[in-house]
Amino acid sequence: MANFFAPAFRVEVNGSQLSADVSCNVEQISITSQPNTLDSFTMTVANPYPEMRWTHTPDAKLFHEGNGVKIALGYVEDLVDMIDGEITKISPDFPESGVPTLEIEGHTRMHWLQGSRNTRTFQQMSDKQIVEKIASENGLEPQAEDPGVQYDYVMQPNRSDLDFIRMRAARIHFEVLVQGKTLIFRKMKEDDQEVYTLVWGQTQQGLSGPNTFPLQSFTPVLNARNPVSNVNVRGYDPQSKSGILGKGGTGDQNGNMGGSTKGGDVWSGAFHKPRQLTSVTTPVGSQSEADEHAKALYNDHAVQTITGQGGTIGLPALRSGTVIMLQGLGPRFSGKYYIDQATHKLDGNGYLTSFSAKRNSSS
Repeated sequence: MANFFAPAFRVEVNGSQLSADVSCNVEQISITSQPNTLDSFTMTVANPYPEMRWTHTPDAKLFHEGNGVKIALGYVEDLVDMIDGEITKISPDFPESGVPTLEIEGHTRMHWLQGSRNTRTFQQMSDKQIVEKIASENGLEPQAEDPGVQYDYVMQPNRSDLDFIRMRAARIHFEVLVQGKTLIFRKMKEDDQEVYTLVWGQTQQGLSGPNTFPLQSFTPVLNARNPVSNVNVRGYDPQSKSGILGKGGTGDQNGNMGGSTKGGDVWSGAFHKPRQLTSVTTPVGSQSEADEHAKALYNDHAVQTITGQGGTIGLPALRSGTVIMLQGLGPRFSGKYYIDQATHKLDGNGYLTSFSAKRNSSS
């Protein structure tokens, strides 16, 4: 079991672990993860005068832009790899008083997909095949789930590869992330098993099991206007020369996350009438494509039924794209939540994790 009184870290630059004389100058490490965007890290290193090792000597090359960085966080003898990326920004601070510092910022290799904008077409390919092609072109290994729909014709209209893949993911309730040199394209996992149970207001219960910890704070918001009862996606089939109608509704929801009222039923239950969303702006060329997009739109809205911001002790496995169980919040707000963003910060005050989360149901 981790010793939660002894936070620790490990940093590797270009495959070599920082020596003790360098690590002792690290003042702060922060790592933020969020699907569909660039996971990032910042590290602040003391740069004492008069040597100013990280700006005025040959040692400054250790933190050169483009250098690979791996960071693990956790506790003594229990460190977990958190991010594998590259340095993208260097910001020295030469203050009027106090100790000069150097802030190093970096991102996962998802930023490799932010190159030139491309205009091209993909024919007779699925999203899995499209992602695999783009990944290999950018020097990444693909790990793509197959949504099961093949498209006759898909256009990338003057977009970067990252924007284009994110657009494809949004159509089908998928998410995009990069771990090391692997590009992951997967269905959102709001129906997964929870990795932790966090308990508010009952300290002893929050320490009652190996994966149960105190929830220091949480501010949920239930917005009945976020979910919809059903979704219609309209399109046109040029082969049959007929209209297409794809539908999504509560029967297509990805689990209940421990709630008794599905997101699509929150509005109708409160205001005694259904709330329908009709989409005609996203081109669809087949019935399967329309149904897929309609179900994705429904789930995108449903998972915004309850949103919230919270904080707890440093828990390395609490990452974006994982599920946690929150308890002690009353029957309406207790239950499973999907982590949308997680920030891990280790500094002189210890190791803390803050997060934003969302849920597709209420009770």
